[in-house]
Amino acid sequence: MPYITVNTAKKIEPDAEQKLVDAIGVSLSSIPGKDVQWTMVAVNNAVNMYFGGKKQDDMVFLDVKYVGKQEYHRKKEFTRSALAAVHEILGTPMDRICLTISEFNNWGALGDFRDLYYGD
Repeated sequence: MPYITVNTAKKIEPDAEQKLVDAIGVSLSSIPGKDVQWTMVAVNNAVNMYFGGKKQDDMVFLDVKYVGKQEYHRKKEFTRSALAAVHEILGTPMDRICLTISEFNNWGALGDFRDLYYGD
């Protein structure tokens, strides 16, 4: 169950926000087992963001979390696709878009706890 937080320095309109969420979901599908129907996305608009100590008018940060370890080339493909989508939809310069990926071996969902390495 991937969870993605998107922080944008500028305010984006609801239609652009939906396009962005949809595009990130499509990008995520390049990672095996990561289905958009199980993906949660939080979008934070008009966040005060600073780079080099200076307030930015147009900057985007994506924080991606999911269960499992993926191959380098899959993560690279996803990253390139997601960053390109942000650039295309919001017009944010590529040097003002960042993304991190955190991979976990356990999670809680559907009323239970699961771990990739342990079972009941």
